[in-house]
Amino acid sequence: MLREADPTHAAVAQEATWLAIRFRHAACLLLTVVHLAGGAADPGMGRTFTVLLAMWSTGRLWGRRLGPWWTAADVAVVAIYLLGTVSVAASGVGTGDLIDVKVVAATVISVGIAERVRISAAVTVLVLAALYWANRGTPGLTPWRFLSDLAVAYLLVEWLLAVGVRRVVLRAAIVHDQTVTAAADSRIAGEVAAARRRYEHEQWAVMHDTAAATLLMVGQGAAADRERIARQAARDLTVLESGIPLPGDDSSADLSELLRELTIECSAPITLLAPGPLPIRRALAWTVTAAAREALTNIDRHARASNVVISAGPGTLLITDDGIGFDGAPGEDRYGIRHSIIERLRAVGGDAEVTGTPGHGTEVRLRWPVAAPVAAEDHSFGAPAAASGIDRLGRSFGYGMVGIAVADTLLQSTLTTAAATPPAAVNALLVAVNVACALAALAPRRRESVTLTLMGMAIAASLLLIALLPPDAVLAGANWSIGASGWAVVALGFRLSPRLSLSALSVWWVLVCALVLARAPGVETLTVLGYHTAAIFFLQMLTAWFAATLDRATRQAAALHRERLRHRTADAVGRMTEQECLHRYRELLTEFTPLLAGLADGTRDPGDPAVQAAARTEYARLRRLFTQQDGLGHPLLSDLRTGIDAAERRGVAVTVEADVDVGRGIGPADRDLPDVVRGHLVAATRIMLDASRSRARVVVTADAAGCTVSALGDCPADTLDRLSMLSGTALDAAGAVHTEVVTAGELLWARLHHRFQAEGAR
Repeated sequence: MLREADPTHAAVAQEATWLAIRFRHAACLLLTVVHLAGGAADPGMGRTFTVLLAMWSTGRLWGRRLGPWWTAADVAVVAIYLLGTVSVAASGVGTGDLIDVKVVAATVISVGIAERVRISAAVTVLVLAALYWANRGTPGLTPWRFLSDLAVAYLLVEWLLAVGVRRVVLRAAIVHDQTVTAAADSRIAGEVAAARRRYEHEQWAVMHDTAAATLLMVGQGAAADRERIARQAARDLTVLESGIPLPGDDSSADLSELLRELTIECSAPITLLAPGPLPIRRALAWTVTAAAREALTNIDRHARASNVVISAGPGTLLITDDGIGFDGAPGEDRYGIRHSIIERLRAVGGDAEVTGTPGHGTEVRLRWPVAAPVAAEDHSFGAPAAASGIDRLGRSFGYGMVGIAVADTLLQSTLTTAAATPPAAVNALLVAVNVACALAALAPRRRESVTLTLMGMAIAASLLLIALLPPDAVLAGANWSIGASGWAVVALGFRLSPRLSLSALSVWWVLVCALVLARAPGVETLTVLGYHTAAIFFLQMLTAWFAATLDRATRQAAALHRERLRHRTADAVGRMTEQECLHRYRELLTEFTPLLAGLADGTRDPGDPAVQAAARTEYARLRRLFTQQDGLGHPLLSDLRTGIDAAERRGVAVTVEADVDVGRGIGPADRDLPDVVRGHLVAATRIMLDASRSRARVVVTADAAGCTVSALGDCPADTLDRLSMLSGTALDAAGAVHTEVVTAGELLWARLHHRFQAEGAR
């Protein structure tokens, strides 16, 4: 059964199935046509059953029906044909009439390629039993003599070779699917992590633009105007509670109307110049208006402007004021300008410029793409995995073809009755040439001219053998090249274009047929060549064509992988934002919005020392989130977030820093800490945070050598014992954590270091 979860396996298996069906029915049709055209005398109802097989094969070639019932019907027709015919051979199975053996050969090879081993083995046993019945009139035929006959034995060899090729190629397809799936899982995890960071950064930026500034003013005692603080807090609550658009929100909004609403929030007089409605995607509108809000907030708080002008147009927004301006750099060292304005616009493919002139005001210019960017098809997804998978499939198929060529050559040259000519040494030399040409197909890189030369050598060896054989042996077992040399050509040509490979194979067969007819002319020779064309040449031609379709099948599967990746990524990001980011956002809001609500409705006095202390605590927590955007998104800090929040709620002043060597590519996506190490580092740091009385400091550093967590806090003496107990827990060599603990008065400092193993040892 084809597995939907493995598109490469499914595509290759389907191609193999169609190859088998086409070969089986094309071979049976040609065999019956040759047999009927040759005027062979069929005893009893034999001719009727031959016509029945021809009609069935014609109908099956015309249709494209697959499934177990159709396979059963195909096998039943072949069995009925065999059971309804009588073949009487003077010596050996099928030597008097090749059609029965060739029909069975086409059947066992096709089911070996198309079906699972159990099914194909059962079918092989069934058709061999029917073949035995068809040859039951052969003098002295016994089951043992039947099975030991060279023709029957080679039927079993052909089935084994077909099964082997199927298993090798499909196994390579499964490995390719597993490799690409693993790459997809890794990429999805990266996309989810990136989306989480973008969404959290936007949350933090919104909080910075609104609540943080208000809380800072209250905490520093700079809120002399209670009414202004109330208005500002009310505005903050409105913005925060409106929420942030989820990723992928492509609904439309009117930028002019949003800007008009924004001007109400600013105390300075504002003139809005807009050419009517400006349709814009809602997610993009959020980015533009959020950046504009931060610019207006800065004007309101710092510029002392008497007039502000906002000029809006498609893809551009200009905000100018006549305030005090500023001197020097354009302010990118400030968090608000850098993150809330410039980086916001750059994140959506736009840009922002902030320029000022002392005494002549400030100018903020925002630019963004007018049309929604059309996502190009991501052909880079899994490119190394896809390329290696296609290469692996090609190598696997090549190994199978080489195996068939070598096995065919050796078996047919050693299991057949030797003719008087050519001499044994010459025959052995020709066998060695054919085997060497087949083995040369394993060379990973060779020029096309070399490949064509090797094909020519295999073809020349085949023709030379036919030329040296006696006329009565050119179609006997001594002529091993009819069944074997073509496989050497197929093995050599699987890396070539289908045109060259099929042309070389056709040239070989035309020359073989012409030389055989020249050596042994006659209708009987022509009939036998027709049988060989149906059973041997057709199979080799379809196999060569199958080699050409492997690349196409694998690329189609890669397209399915990409489509599934898009859906899985969208689903994963959607679940993450709704289940994690929105939940976290609501948690953060519940921590400080009650304070803002009290300031907005006047129930809390911004001059009250208790209110100011609460404002300072909440501002410190928000400020930590803002600084985390500057490179502190290390996974350990995400794990420690709960402990940090708990410590701050107890009134502990927590400072968090991180130093990750991003420039050298060392980051969470490149170096994954073992779970046991990550858990140990988090547990030790939580002990420090939970024990700290009034202050704590956590520093995470990571580089190519390892990861270090440094924790400092004013902790009681028993904290040292708890850390010692944790350090005594069992960690394997790969998860070793070196711990240092130093005390200085009431301060306790712990340093925990994990060294990455060498890349080759990981």
